[in-house]
Amino acid sequence: MMHYLEMFFYYGILTALVLTIVVFVHEMGHYLMARRFGIKVDAFSIGFGRELVGFTDKRGMRWKICLFPFGGFVVLHGENPPYQNADQMFEAAERDGALWTRPNWQRALVSFGGPLANFIFTLLLMLFVFSFWGKGVVSPVISAVEIGAGADRAGIKVGDEILSIDGQSVPEQFDDVVRMTQESGDALDIEVKRGENILDFHVNLIVMKEDGDFGEDASRKIMGIVLGNGSWLLEAVNRVDDIETSGQPDLARQLIVDRLGRDMVVNFGLIKKPGDLQKNYRLHLSEDLNQGLFDPKSAQYDSIFYGDHIKMQTKKIGVGQSAVESLIFSWKAIRKTIGVIYQMGVGRKDAGDLGGVVKIGEMTGGAARQVDIWGYAVLLKLLAVLSVNIGFLNLLPLPMLDGGHLVFNLYEAVRGKAPHPKTKAYIMAGSLGFVFAFVILVNFRDILEIFY
Repeated sequence: MMHYLEMFFYYGILTALVLTIVVFVHEMGHYLMARRFGIKVDAFSIGFGRELVGFTDKRGMRWKICLFPFGGFVVLHGENPPYQNADQMFEAAERDGALWTRPNWQRALVSFGGPLANFIFTLLLMLFVFSFWGKGVVSPVISAVEIGAGADRAGIKVGDEILSIDGQSVPEQFDDVVRMTQESGDALDIEVKRGENILDFHVNLIVMKEDGDFGEDASRKIMGIVLGNGSWLLEAVNRVDDIETSGQPDLARQLIVDRLGRDMVVNFGLIKKPGDLQKNYRLHLSEDLNQGLFDPKSAQYDSIFYGDHIKMQTKKIGVGQSAVESLIFSWKAIRKTIGVIYQMGVGRKDAGDLGGVVKIGEMTGGAARQVDIWGYAVLLKLLAVLSVNIGFLNLLPLPMLDGGHLVFNLYEAVRGKAPHPKTKAYIMAGSLGFVFAFVILVNFRDILEIFY
């Protein structure tokens, strides 16, 4: 019983809380922008459906929380403008504070206020994360070696500490290690420390052919090593030494427990469709880092941990660098989403790859269960990613979204008049059907992945 309550909390309550925060920020952006221009707001709702709790403030605005928390809206006074003779049709008191009485540019900024709030929230949240926790650093100790890759053929072993690559000291950031590898030729020279000995190796690199988010050539050179600390899910372990464990996480757990403290070869790769990549790694897993494998109640029960520390290692950075890192983080999150949309357009991915509420719940629950390992930064980063992507997706030019309203504003700016209300209503109805079908498709794919 406690297990199901725990699952409900992690994958239900926390998901609703995360989505509520993101939606609240978005709608607050619309609200504040409307208030800035003197536009009356009739209602501010978190969620859809029947009202659960709410109150009316002194301005006559209704604040409420509704039954289904996966969304929200603000109701702006006079959202549906009259097509003609507005001055004769409405009394001055009714026109006061109405959205349709405001200039086109103000109405456009009200539409943009929601996404803008999401972007600002993400930047501030990540500024806090980087300022408080710092930036993650990678340990130079080799945690895993890919069987048959260049490092393995050269004789590099798990536990070796890399001192230099091509004569350059190993930096603290993993991205810099990747950069140094890409800047090398077909091979590189590595100096490592093994026990008390300093050893030199000449490692031939393997080129991994990959396509980038936008179809560009993203091939990269690899040594075939894993650095630092991290974890793998047991469900992604397909074989331990010569014993098949695919789809049998309990068997994988038992085999790994029996081999803790000594070398083992693990075939790893989460197989969801034919052609998904699998790799064989030589590992030496510490019993101290994998105590969770012995406790079914532990958040670490379904994962194996490699490296020399279970906690995430970070380095403090200044406010200026934190601001830069938050901008980079936000851009990478948006670029990834744009890449998925592009690949959907060219047929390389489908709508399910975006992920819906079910996927968000899975991600939130997984992050929450790892808080004792990675710290609260992992939850805050997830919140930041969701916020920036909600902001970006709302700018897509679909009439039901903020981007669609901005298209109407652009049309009005070019033509000198707004679209006819009936025309706009037909477009909005068609857009609603498209968005509704899209949401069902995305979440249906997520649900199928849970059971199959």
